[in-house]
Amino acid sequence: MVLSSSPKIYNYLDGNGNQYIIRDRFIEFIPVKPLFSSSGVYNGGNYTKKEISEKQYNQLTSILNVAIKDKKNHIKNRIKSSGMIVVEEKNKEKAYILRPDSLEKSKIENLLQNIVSN
Repeated sequence: MVLSSSPKIYNYLDGNGNQYIIRDRFIEFIPVKPLFSSSGVYNGGNYTKKEISEKQYNQLTSILNVAIKDKKNHIKNRIKSSGMIVVEEKNKEKAYILRPDSLEKSKIENLLQNIVSN
């Protein structure tokens, strides 16, 4: 029996700890709730899961892959307001931490927020 190779799953954690999961042309937004926020008050909003267009999927994966390749914007440890990309493929995970002032981080978060809120 031949198993089909599993597609990549992109997990993105923004500077506030909100999580975005991109897989199979779906996006899932898992917001931070006050109890789990560093301030105890921050609320990331409402949970959302929705289908995205092929164009949106390609935009997201393209910008995520650019950030993954741009090693000068990576940092070793996750710090407050940094971003983190976790790529899951064939049961393996690889994480990339983006510096808080990274242009790629801003582009990723703007695109994700735009897709989730529209």
